[in-house]
Amino acid sequence: MGHPMAPFVLLLLCPTSPVSPVSPPSLVSPTPPASPCFTVPPDAPLELNLTRTIPHCADLDWGHFQRQRRLWLNHNGIEALSPSSRVQPELEELDLSNNALRELPAPFLSGARGLRKLLLRHNRLRDLPDGFFANSTALESLWLDGNPLPAVPRSAFQPRLRFLAVPCRCDVVGSVLDPCACSPAACRCHCLDPQRRRFNVTHFHGSECRGRAALAAGAAAAAALVALALAVAAVVWYRRRAAGAGVGGRKRDPAAAHVQPRYISRADGTGGTDGSADGTAPDYENVFVSPCRATATAQGWTPGWQRHSPQVPVSDECSLRSEDVGDQPIYANTQSLRQDSIYIAPDQ
Repeated sequence: MGHPMAPFVLLLLCPTSPVSPVSPPSLVSPTPPASPCFTVPPDAPLELNLTRTIPHCADLDWGHFQRQRRLWLNHNGIEALSPSSRVQPELEELDLSNNALRELPAPFLSGARGLRKLLLRHNRLRDLPDGFFANSTALESLWLDGNPLPAVPRSAFQPRLRFLAVPCRCDVVGSVLDPCACSPAACRCHCLDPQRRRFNVTHFHGSECRGRAALAAGAAAAAALVALALAVAAVVWYRRRAAGAGVGGRKRDPAAAHVQPRYISRADGTGGTDGSADGTAPDYENVFVSPCRATATAQGWTPGWQRHSPQVPVSDECSLRSEDVGDQPIYANTQSLRQDSIYIAPDQ
């Protein structure tokens, strides 16, 4: 019968390997390496057709295509090309149509000296650099229709270019109109509408774009004429209003329509009240506040109104209150038809 502590002694004497602490499980799983969109064997043919191979390719690595002469990559949902993508000089035909490309790397065609046919139609390209096609000196056929491009770079018109297809929109058609018109026999320039109908760019621009431009110019001219007419009418209205406001441009007092008409007395014995031609009250009138005697009688002059107004005694003094008249002068009676009218301004 063994000692009861023997098992514990043996455990202490036996060598043990150190126990590594258990690390907690990682909260973020490692990202698997991105798989290439296409599997291209090293001995792939020089004419490689990968049309409709995959439904979606977010980022295409161009490093797999270095020895092909003709390459078809259309209808694969390609959204972007790696920034280092460059077409090799041996490539003669490239089809990237019907994908989802929004832009292309600026140096993509920097070495494409042998490229003769390029199809970029029906993508989402919104801009191409000015010198994008500068090194594509062998380019003969270029398809850019189906893209929201505002214009085509002038570098696309290489000496060997024979065919060009662009969207049927006035902005992009206008950008190729002059280069295409310079050599219509050498280069056929067409535009395609959303229904895939093809039109000559010169004919399309003449029938669709110039008519719209003329219509817009006519509308602008009509708007300018209407604005000018309104301005002239405003000036005429303002001048008429200023002329009707009173003599010397002074505003007519609204209360003038209710004042007493002018009193007229002449040496020929005629007299009475006389309103203006339009039926409104005149601007001036005689105002007599108290019985008066004209001060000029002492000098031998008798006013005409005294000779024809016996109700006013000659011996009384004449007084005029300027506050009753306001700032208007007093229209005096004339002595005869040939004498000038006399104006007496009240003291202020």
